[in-house]
Amino acid sequence: MSKRFRGGSIRRQIVALAIGPIICLVILSAISDWLLPEDLESISYARATASKIESVIDLVRASTSPGQKAAILDASARTGLRVEEVAAAELSQTDISSEDVRHTVQENLPVSFTTSFRSETATGSLRDVLVVGIDENRALAFLPAPPPPDAWISDHEVIIVLELMGLVLPVALLSLYAARVIAAPLIEFAKAAETLKPDDGPDRPFKERGAAEIRTLAKSLNDMRSRIRHMIDDRTRMLRAISHDFRTPLTRLRLRVERSTQPELKAALLKDISALSDMINDTLTYLSKEMASEKPVNADLPSLLATVCSDFSDIGFNVTYTGPERFAYRCKPRSLARAVTNLVENSTKFAGHAMVELSVLENGAVRISVIDEGPGLLGSLRTLVLKPFFKADTARTPASRPGFGLGLSIVDDIVRAHGGTLELLNRVPHGLLAQIELPAAGDVASDATFNSSAGELAHAE
Repeated sequence: MSKRFRGGSIRRQIVALAIGPIICLVILSAISDWLLPEDLESISYARATASKIESVIDLVRASTSPGQKAAILDASARTGLRVEEVAAAELSQTDISSEDVRHTVQENLPVSFTTSFRSETATGSLRDVLVVGIDENRALAFLPAPPPPDAWISDHEVIIVLELMGLVLPVALLSLYAARVIAAPLIEFAKAAETLKPDDGPDRPFKERGAAEIRTLAKSLNDMRSRIRHMIDDRTRMLRAISHDFRTPLTRLRLRVERSTQPELKAALLKDISALSDMINDTLTYLSKEMASEKPVNADLPSLLATVCSDFSDIGFNVTYTGPERFAYRCKPRSLARAVTNLVENSTKFAGHAMVELSVLENGAVRISVIDEGPGLLGSLRTLVLKPFFKADTARTPASRPGFGLGLSIVDDIVRAHGGTLELLNRVPHGLLAQIELPAAGDVASDATFNSSAGELAHAE
């Protein structure tokens, strides 16, 4: 029954749990009114004492011998209500304080009883008594037992507490239940959506359980996830197939051009073929899952950046590195090297040289800067150039230069995969600063050794 209730509609559950406290409150109020009348204090002391006095009077009136009457008075004394037979003349009234307990007892006696207050009986054996008439000649003087000490909470306050519990407790349970049934699954969905990758992870990451609306939402999100994954896979397969199909005619074209006897035409054609090959390689790199599947390792960043600079220096470009000689950082070294390579390549094409700087900030974060003296970027283009396939004649890329506009997109994807940010800033008076900021990495083992050529750390066993 409980499982069926939890699996039902949230609206029905909320209605049921909202009406429940009201019903509990009504039932509790009815029971308290039945068990605990309004004058609760009278029941606890005054009314109980008055009831005893009334019983003693009735029994004495009904007694037929002095022995019976004496037994009745003795039994009353044993219950804490001391009593003495006095003459009816002692019914004369004596003024007493309104706070005297005898006033409360008198108010609970039947109105047919003749009563008065006396400071003491004629014999002097009882003081501060309540005198009740039996007949024209006789009366009984009662000395009520002392009232019990005041409780720390009154009976009315007990009722109020019970009623509040009858209302507040179910409402609190309703709130906890709502947080568990509604809020908790939605928080799980939000966390799953934040860490979800379009082409990685389980096919149906959202748990289809709980209330009917939550299950419907989870199923819709899972179905959407499947459609997005199929769409990405279809797009990737299509572009890979197109890029692959381009390679064969390009290879044949290159072979035919190589046999050309016209040097100028041969050079122009080979340049175009090389540009087409570069575009195909950029597309395959952008669509490749290799970067996403690479595992983070502890790398020596200075060695990694110096290696990138050396590769460009070997082919004639002026690319230098400045920064610390050694610094261990946990990253995906191949992907990060690709990102820096793209930035340096962009600088060398438009400025002929580049400078790579590595800075370690006070909070442990890392900043990699690629600086050149070439033309900068218009402010409106600094964000657009990071988008895939974006090209603009007003950007640093001349209109005559071929390309798909994927180089900076690949860099941005790699940086974001490391939890960092990429920012393009113009320098004064000219030039561009491509700045990568990566968050502080975790602790690095002190016994690690560096492999400078690969930029990775191999932990000593």
